[in-house]
Amino acid sequence: MLANLTTTHQNIYDALAEQGYALVPADAFPFLPELDDAWQAIRDEYATLPPDKFLPGGGAYRFRRYDSFYFHPATGELRVMPHEDYFQDTDINAVTGGIVRTFAPLTPETIANPFLQALIRFDFAQFPLNDPAQAQHPWQVDVHQIHVIAQPEGTAHPTPEGVHRDGADFVTVHLAQLENATGGLVTVYDDDKQPLESFQLHNILDSYLFNDAILWHGVTPIHSDDGVNPAQRGIFTFDFHPMPDLQKPE
Repeated sequence: MLANLTTTHQNIYDALAEQGYALVPADAFPFLPELDDAWQAIRDEYATLPPDKFLPGGGAYRFRRYDSFYFHPATGELRVMPHEDYFQDTDINAVTGGIVRTFAPLTPETIANPFLQALIRFDFAQFPLNDPAQAQHPWQVDVHQIHVIAQPEGTAHPTPEGVHRDGADFVTVHLAQLENATGGLVTVYDDDKQPLESFQLHNILDSYLFNDAILWHGVTPIHSDDGVNPAQRGIFTFDFHPMPDLQKPE
């Protein structure tokens, strides 16, 4: 459970309303200790995520799972939808846009994980909706587990597509893994792709939430910090799409 579904000591809602994005440190999330094991169970899966086979240049440094959920804000109901391929247009993703990509689904354990469900509901409660009526109809939430590994002499690109949009109304990104890594600088850009702010996620669950409809974002490559062991960086990220006609899966 959450200590409170809408309240945290950081005013995320106002930051999103005023500037379109919010950097949220891990200690701003009001989750109770009872969810610690559930969050750890999700994080433990990052070591065994299947490879992302759609990287430019035949890259083999990124691993991921993906599924979509039916979410009704008025009731808090969440149900996983039938697994489908993933697609982005070329106007928001110049590298892998226009390609139908097939990713492995989330595991049944993650789909049923109470931390996942609590985090989706918490994130949504922070959004300054353009129309309050949007809280009275369904949304589709795309859930991605993404893990990148840079070998000691190599490079891994958290966003090989560079500066891009995800194609959602709102996007939330939560740090799930970080080991022996340098780089990974996040930059948020305005609609003209002019940088607004750069920052790094240092602690597990450090996060950023943003209005994907008006902003762009990108992350610099990661490298091995000690030059001996691999660098690792994993994120747990959600794309929120308002879909009034979305049918609840059986």
